[in-house]
Amino acid sequence: MDSDRAEVVEESVFLNGDTKIYLSTKTPWYDAQGNVKGIIGVARDITASKRTEEALKESEEKARALVMVLKKADQNKNVFLNMLSHELRNPLASIIMSLTLLDRVPPAGEQARKAREIAMRQGEQLTRLVDDLLDVTRITQNKIILKKENIELNQLVQKALEDYQEQFAEKEVALERKIGSDPIYLEADRARLIQVIGNLLHNAVKFTEKGDKTLVTVSMDQKTQEAVVTIMDTGLGIKTELLSDLFEPFIQIDSSLVRTQGGLGLGLAIVKGMVELHGGNVTGHSKGLGSGTKFTIRLPVISSDKEKQEDKRKGKTACSFKILVIDDIPDIAEILSSLLSYFGHKVLIAFSGHEGLAQAKEFMPDVVICDIGLPGMNGYEVAKSLRNDQELKDTFLIALSGFAQPENLEQSREAGFDRHLAKPVSLDTLEQVLAEISL
Repeated sequence: MDSDRAEVVEESVFLNGDTKIYLSTKTPWYDAQGNVKGIIGVARDITASKRTEEALKESEEKARALVMVLKKADQNKNVFLNMLSHELRNPLASIIMSLTLLDRVPPAGEQARKAREIAMRQGEQLTRLVDDLLDVTRITQNKIILKKENIELNQLVQKALEDYQEQFAEKEVALERKIGSDPIYLEADRARLIQVIGNLLHNAVKFTEKGDKTLVTVSMDQKTQEAVVTIMDTGLGIKTELLSDLFEPFIQIDSSLVRTQGGLGLGLAIVKGMVELHGGNVTGHSKGLGSGTKFTIRLPVISSDKEKQEDKRKGKTACSFKILVIDDIPDIAEILSSLLSYFGHKVLIAFSGHEGLAQAKEFMPDVVICDIGLPGMNGYEVAKSLRNDQELKDTFLIALSGFAQPENLEQSREAGFDRHLAKPVSLDTLEQVLAEISL
């Protein structure tokens, strides 16, 4: 009214419990003499279109953010693939050159000995790289099957420390431990937890130098009822801007071309995946380069009732069984037979499914330990045949195989196996299964 001009304004009005948005045109209202005596206004409800516009804007922002995430992931993937090519080619080149040298030098000479050592060492490195790749893939696809048992954490950490003691000694890095005397029990996969602790110890020894120190502590958080494992070193440390991506796959903390440490940078991603599968969490902290690194693992403990059950189980030993081992790889069958015989069992070996069935009818075993990938007649077929035999249908059947994916375990159950163990099986796991049979 003062300016004597029409104006267009956007107004928000609260009506009936909802906010409406109007686009209003306001214009002066004149009397007959041309004086402004009021306002004439026309308002159009634009609530729906305004909300659509805001939703579109929000969607565009999310799309831009997703594009940035995908772009970063693609860059990380490309860097990782370059690193993978480099890390795989190095051991392959060493193995091939060692084999070439072995063809040209006396087999009993010093050069041949060194060539064999190099080939063995690089073969082990290649195996570790492939294992890391497979583990990350299985974690991301949710295909890791944990073989849980009641374990004592202090003993497990001590075992992992023993495995890495020599590596720390070679670099003259002090490896200290602070482990209590009170037992801490977990329901966990022993091999996978040793792998977790081992990966963090491997990281510590990799990024420390002569004179540095690594301290491993195991404690119990009574407030949260969690076991706490920390691995803290005084080594290289981590740039603070990299901490948020520390446990992501396809992230290589040391990505320079002058890297001397090797590896694919998948170890921490595996640690995170394995710890979370156990219902725990892991964090990493560093104040920056030159200030060392600290990793903290928190895992749920089992109840006192389960601890008592574990102690009761440990107090019982397996009976002496008649065991039939069916495996087409003689070395595996022989060493397994020797181990079982050492523990007082009577063992017979068969190298095929058909031979195993024939042996079973004469031997009448209490337990059959059978490979799956057998020639002619696979392990599933062996199990079904045993279950269909009136004299052998109650035999305890254990599948022992390199096939250990969820679909393989389901096939084993359908075929009639009582247990499915993955190769390589630990002696502790095998003893536990046999002890359970005798309870």
